[in-house]
Amino acid sequence: MTVLVTGGLGYLGSQLLRDLPDHPDFADESIRILDNYRKPRYQAMWDLPSYADYDFAEVDIRDEAAVREAMNGVDTVFHLAAITNAPETFDIPEETWDVNHEGAMNVFEAARDAGASNFVNISSCSVYGRTNDEIDESYACDPESPYGESKLQSEQEMLDSRDGTMDVTALRMGTVYGWTPGMRFDTVVDKFALLAATGEPLTVYEGAEDQRRPYIHVKDSIRSLLFAATELGDGEVYNVVGQNGRLQDVIDTIETHFPEAEVGYTQVEQLNQLSYIVNDEKIRAEGFEPVYDMDQGVAELADKLRAFV
Repeated sequence: MTVLVTGGLGYLGSQLLRDLPDHPDFADESIRILDNYRKPRYQAMWDLPSYADYDFAEVDIRDEAAVREAMNGVDTVFHLAAITNAPETFDIPEETWDVNHEGAMNVFEAARDAGASNFVNISSCSVYGRTNDEIDESYACDPESPYGESKLQSEQEMLDSRDGTMDVTALRMGTVYGWTPGMRFDTVVDKFALLAATGEPLTVYEGAEDQRRPYIHVKDSIRSLLFAATELGDGEVYNVVGQNGRLQDVIDTIETHFPEAEVGYTQVEQLNQLSYIVNDEKIRAEGFEPVYDMDQGVAELADKLRAFV
């Protein structure tokens, strides 16, 4: 059978492609990479494990017919394809909705109709919005961006239309950080590492230093996807968080590995520096435990950027 990874050349997908062949549940399955090159991360296809069987489908998930064709023979779907830069989505709200909602539902419905047995949907803690309360999965969501709105709507429609023929899990990820072959530098930890390495100041919303938000190392993010595919599938939503860290914790970690980093303050509110705390006890109770921390993630980024450090 075949495992399909949508957004397979992206930040998470590029690492999942490499981890799937070493997982005992997927070692003998073919891996189909679905991507439309919106972000042309061709390097994500370099040096894939030679002992695994890959094929590639250049498909935009908004193309229903092409998605259905790519679903042939697929047993498990990891749906990662999305427009993920939340600030960008304010400029392209219609495209964001078309990709993150309409496209996502194309993938879900095609998987169900093709007889896939397992569907893992990556969602986001951005569905919650800011609050002073500690948030669990029962919290009344109030997303503050087109990104969060579209991810919440597609997640809810998938779970509401679950009919028992296909296992479904939704994972609400915290802010992901750390190195993968398909790097992105628009989330706060990765962005700060790049800014520090290249001698640019870390831009901080003044007064936001003690605001907290959920973070998750990219390796734990991938581990949670594999855990969901093999241990969950119960039609539930799960928060996935390594730590609820202060922005100052991020700055301190960056300064540890980039000693010459400078901090610049702004009066302009930064969407990725808004405060909320997320509880992930639900997935921990099922047996998933994050094992990586922010120091490890930033150390990896510093090593990749060592020519500048």
